[in-house]
Amino acid sequence: MTADVKSWVRFVRWPAESKIREECRARRRLCLLVVEHGAPPPERIGLYEDWVRPPIVPEDLQARVSQLEARVVLNEKPVLDPAGILFFRDSSVTLSMLQCEILSPLISRYSQVVYRDELQKILEQCGASASSNAIDLHVLRLRRRLQPLGLTLRNVWGRGFTIEPD
Repeated sequence: MTADVKSWVRFVRWPAESKIREECRARRRLCLLVVEHGAPPPERIGLYEDWVRPPIVPEDLQARVSQLEARVVLNEKPVLDPAGILFFRDSSVTLSMLQCEILSPLISRYSQVVYRDELQKILEQCGASASSNAIDLHVLRLRRRLQPLGLTLRNVWGRGFTIEPD
């Protein structure tokens, strides 16, 4: 076990330290439950936790920890998967392929400005209308799709758009 693993993930004996597990859940802290000999594993596992039974090979432990750390990204930054599903925090929404094309640069430069002419080029490459009104219509539709996730597509006057948490 390395020092960086200890700083990110809390190791909790299950079920003996179930109260510590609840504290980790409330604080959204990464938690690896070490299931004690003979105890059943927890019935439900949250986004920020996983479980193992000892003894565990160091490589397997590191793989579990890496998976936990990767899950944290879902709370910090939206993730757009190749199937057209946008994940953010504990929610997801399915998008059209054109919406994915438009949203891709906004997510890759999260909280930074994406200029209107970039979106115009994307629309042209997709064979869609690239007029100013068309861009505004696509942005309006995207705003509606992103709202349930807690994301806002903001207009940066005279320049372009940025995507940010509410």
